This record gives sequence, structure tokens and C-alpha cells, in this order.
Amino acid sequence: MGLFSRVFGSVQLTPAARRSLNREQITELTVPVALALLEGGFVGVIADKIYNVPPSVIALLTAAPMFGNLSSYLWNGVASARSKVPIVVTLQTLTMVCLLLVAFSPPTTTGIVFLCTGVVLARVFTAGTITIRSVVWSLNYVREVRARTTGRLQLITSLVMVITTMAGAPILDGNPTSFRIMYVVATVIAMFGIFSFSRIEVTGELRHRVAERRVRRVVSRASRVPLASFWRILRNDTNFARYEFYQFLGGVSNMMLEAPLIYLVSREMNASYTVSIALSVIIPHAIGTVTLPLWARHLDKVHVAEFRSQMSVFWVVSQLIMWVGAMFHGLWLLALGRVTMGFARSAGTLAWQLGHNDFASERDLVTYMGIHVTLTGLRGAFAPFMGIALYVGWSVSWLPDFAGIGAHVFLVAALISDWSWLGFRSLTRDINES
Repeated sequence: MGLFSRVFGSVQLTPAARRSLNREQITELTVPVALALLEGGFVGVIADKIYNVPPSVIALLTAAPMFGNLSSYLWNGVASARSKVPIVVTLQTLTMVCLLLVAFSPPTTTGIVFLCTGVVLARVFTAGTITIRSVVWSLNYVREVRARTTGRLQLITSLVMVITTMAGAPILDGNPTSFRIMYVVATVIAMFGIFSFSRIEVTGELRHRVAERRVRRVVSRASRVPLASFWRILRNDTNFARYEFYQFLGGVSNMMLEAPLIYLVSREMNASYTVSIALSVIIPHAIGTVTLPLWARHLDKVHVAEFRSQMSVFWVVSQLIMWVGAMFHGLWLLALGRVTMGFARSAGTLAWQLGHNDFASERDLVTYMGIHVTLTGLRGAFAPFMGIALYVGWSVSWLPDFAGIGAHVFLVAALISDWSWLGFRSLTRDINES
């Protein structure tokens, strides 16, 4: 813990919270080995080079986490008034089953269907894990130390994912079909972390479950519509609604670029596995790992709206750099853009995991996170497809032919990011003045 204390600053935790943190650290040392292989930038390159999939499938694989997030609000209902840890363990185990489905998908049309199904379902279960685990974090770690404490976990996750993808990429260059063995080994490693998570204690969970049960009864009496509380919160908490809207814009701008980037580097520039995966996965994760402690300390001191207003400018800069790199097929410019993107990504990951806590009361934590993750899924369900369609164009009978705008899709994303950045600045001013 000494290294983490020097990086993040010392934090005071109860003995129970300390034990839980230690067990979560074991989980983050193992489970992300498997999750790294589900990253759109990793499995997308495999799908492009081994399965020779069309651009729409690359978009689907990069959109898979967002399809998972669409299920988040359903997981909110599943977890409400129930013990959180057993549900998380079940979802993590199901994710590993899906990973094995990907590992044994043959390079045929049927195999592509199996591969996509495995990736999408794995992301559905992972979305449930994220949604429910956020409650564990909220109960175990108080606001003043939450970002630094969970930042330690995120740092481990990022480091493990970087190491995994860095090791995997050159192996694929040497023997592309070895990805099947990699997926099986990763699944076995992850099971150790799932067992560790099963032993986590949740502070005050019985009291929290009673509060959730009461909220559920009130909502049930008020309306038979399952999403009634979703709209009630967005209508009544206007600051949270604005926060989600500007985050929606920022998310769209970033999600729409992952598939075009993979297509550009892997297909058009014919880069190796190592270069393709480095640009799509390794560089952003590596830079995010290095800069995460800086952002974690800062988030503990400011409201998440202000935090977003400060980090969003880096999204704009990164997309402008990649726009130039894409126009001239410059790998070094694309790499520089991904470095800048990685700096913002670490901040975005923290804000995404914890931001709803600055708006929600304790009894509404799951509901706020459910809204947050569901909206993430909504934008992710169309943004990757919109990005690849703008990049390569389309030719379908029911629409006029469109040749695509190519590299200029990165400029479109930068303009959307700029709108998001200005919106967060406005929201910060209003919150500070209220």
C-alpha cells in the first residue's frame, strides 16, 4: 500500500473497508486480463485480420460495451434490495463463459455470429457488474477518499490491461490463431479474482437494502411503468439532466471514432497487429494509467461538473490531432492524438464511475448510476455505426449513395466535443452560483 499512498495520497479507511479494498485489488489484478481481450480495439483487430469482417461488424464490436450499458437500468431492478456481491460474482462468471465462446468461434460466417454474440453478451454482463459494483464503492468508501481509493483499483485495472494487450499483440503477429489459447488462459486467471470478490464485505448494506426496498415500493405505488423513476429523476434534478446531456455529447464524439480508427490503421494502412492494437488500445490505456493518480486527487476536491469542464478540452485537442493524422496517414500524429486522448481518458473513467455520486442521495445511488449507464449505452448503440458510416459511406437501395467523408469524421467529433466542453463550463458556473 506504500506505493499507492505516495501516488494517491494516504487515505483513512475502516478495517472492514480496508479488507474489502485488499480483496478488490486481487480482483483487479486478474479479471482485467480477460476484459482486456474484449476491448473493441483488440477483438476488432482480430475480427478484421482473421475473420475479414465488413466495417459494420467492426463498429458492432466497438459498440458492444454500449449495448451492454443499455441493459444497466434492468440490472438496477435486479440488484435493488438484494445483496450486491453475489450478483456481481454471478455476472463476472457469465462474462467468462462468453469469453470462451469468442475463443472457440470458427473463421466462418457462423463463427462471426458466435464471436459477436459472445462479445456483446459479455459486455451486457460487465455493464451489470459496473452498475452494481458502484454501490459497493459508494457504501464502503466515503466521498472524501472515494476517488483516490477507487483510483487505486482503476490504476491496477489499467496497468493489467496495458500489460495484457502489450504481451498479446506481438504474439498475434507471430501466430494469429494463438488468440484462442490467450482467451482460455485469461479466463482461468480471471476466476481467481472472481473468487476474491466473493469475499468482499459491504458496509451498511442491510440498512441500504431497506432504503432501496422503500424506494421501490413508493415507485411501484406511484406508477406501473418500470422507467418511471428514470424520468422522475431527470425531470426533478435539472443539474443532473444537464450533466448527462453534455456527457452524452462527449461520449458520442469519442465512441464514433473507435471503429474508423481501427478500419483506417488495420485495413487501409495495413499496419501490424502490434501497431494496430497499440494505437487503438495500448497507448490510451498506458497514458491513462500514468495520469490517473493526478486526476483522482483532483476529483476528490472538486464537483464532477467542474472536473468534466477541465478535462473535456483534452478530448477536443486529441480529436483535432487525429484529424490531421488521418488526412495524411501519419502514424506518429495518430499516436500523439491517442496520447492526448489517454490523458483525458483516465479522468473520464473516474468521472464516469463516480460522477453520479455528486448528484444522488444514498437511497438513489443505484437509480442514478442506472440512468447514467443506460444513457451511455444509448449513445453507444448508434455512435460507432454513425462514425463508420460517415467514414466509409454507404450504398443501400433505400438511401442515396454516400461516398463518406473519410478523415473529416475526426473533425466532426472535435466539434461535438467542443459543444460538450462549453456545456460543462456553463453547468459549473450555475452550480457554483446556486
